[in-house]
Amino acid sequence: MKENRKYLKSALLMCFAAAFLFFVNVQRADAAVKLQEPKIISVNASADVTTALRVTWKPVEGADGYIIYRRDEASAQWVRIKKVAGQSQSYYSNVQLQPGSKYTYTVQSFCKRDGKVYYSTKGTNPVSAVTHLKTPALKSAASAAYNQIKVVWTPVTNAQGYRIYRKEAGTGWKLIRRIAGEQKYFCIDSTAETGKQYYYTVRATCSHDGQLYLSGYDAKGIAGKAVLGGSAITSITLNSSDQVTLKWKSVPGANGYVIQKSNTQNGTYKKIKTIQSGGTLSWSGSIKPGETAYFRIRAYRQSPDGAFTYGAFSPVKQVSSKNVEITQYVDNGYEGSTTTITKVKRLVNAIGGMTQYNVSGFDYVAENENTGIYVGTEFDMAQGLYNLIIDTNDPRVVFNGMKIGDTQAYASAKLKTAGFIDGGQNPQGYQTFVHRNDPEIVFVGTQGGIVTTYQYVAIDPSLVSAYSHFAMPRQYVAYRR
Repeated sequence: MKENRKYLKSALLMCFAAAFLFFVNVQRADAAVKLQEPKIISVNASADVTTALRVTWKPVEGADGYIIYRRDEASAQWVRIKKVAGQSQSYYSNVQLQPGSKYTYTVQSFCKRDGKVYYSTKGTNPVSAVTHLKTPALKSAASAAYNQIKVVWTPVTNAQGYRIYRKEAGTGWKLIRRIAGEQKYFCIDSTAETGKQYYYTVRATCSHDGQLYLSGYDAKGIAGKAVLGGSAITSITLNSSDQVTLKWKSVPGANGYVIQKSNTQNGTYKKIKTIQSGGTLSWSGSIKPGETAYFRIRAYRQSPDGAFTYGAFSPVKQVSSKNVEITQYVDNGYEGSTTTITKVKRLVNAIGGMTQYNVSGFDYVAENENTGIYVGTEFDMAQGLYNLIIDTNDPRVVFNGMKIGDTQAYASAKLKTAGFIDGGQNPQGYQTFVHRNDPEIVFVGTQGGIVTTYQYVAIDPSLVSAYSHFAMPRQYVAYRR
């Protein structure tokens, strides 16, 4: 009995020893495959890509590879995104990433032993980073008013706001405006000086965990200039005395207006008046008898340094004189019959309502109720000698500034200015004026001191000596001699 008990005790001791040795060996095996969780060194956004992050970690001794996990701000769950074998120490994450978004990473190490895979822990040292926002593309920087420039850019995904910068040539960028809210893709710069060129650029912004992130920016920028608005003539009127009145729309910011005139629509325009007040919106002036005048106007603004900036010209407006200037068509008409007839035809067309016909002894005759025009070669057809007579009481016909309805004193002054001298009265009671240098004479009829009619006569110089008693009054012939 004692021997059996001794045997049983010995067997139990042997079993206990064997179990103890097994436990120790298992513990040693487990300890041999226990891996550390990799420590993440950095998670950095790519310099030139808005949808990529690079994860870098310290290698773990004994690891056969690594598993990268990621989660975004909207989820607390880790998502396995990549398993890498070997001794890799970084991973370029560019799958399903959005610009301007926050992502958190953790890395788990693993190894294979005796057909089994062993893993480290994960998530004990997560590291976060935010992807870059895309650089806003600049679309335009256009004038919105005389002191405003509208800057427009393309929207940026996940942007929570924008910062607008401005500079002038040779200077650095300065922040001029912050915009909150991703739905607004333009900015009005209301501090621009008229006519000065500025450059603009824009950065998108977002915020995560109280930290502000900014996109890149277009270093060149986009140019813009605030300019005055274009002008518009609202009306152009003409009275019977060829007094023109222009009226135009007000241009915001204008210090004044410049009026230009031309005698043809597409000809050279010359400045005739500078209006030195932005509130003045009309002007009156005269045009020549028989003239068709073309007008345009533009606003201007003067900067504090004295420089002038001009707006666009208005569309051209035209007006035609209601009067006809004789000298415009027949000045020196005695130089040749063909030239004279051409000029007289132009005069006839300007007056209107006249008929043209040939009469024996005259190359050309044209008459209406108030005006008769004659070009004759009655003295010597062979030599082409002729005379020219214009006889009128038409108030539209102006001769050297004189017209029907003028006072006798005013008419005399105008004729004297044009080179005529007083020749006294002729037998018919008309006041006679002869030219100092040219074979021309004017007979002026008055009533009550007012001009009621006048006759202009021009004759070929050779007729003065050859046919003086036919061609001209004696006082004129005597004067010429």
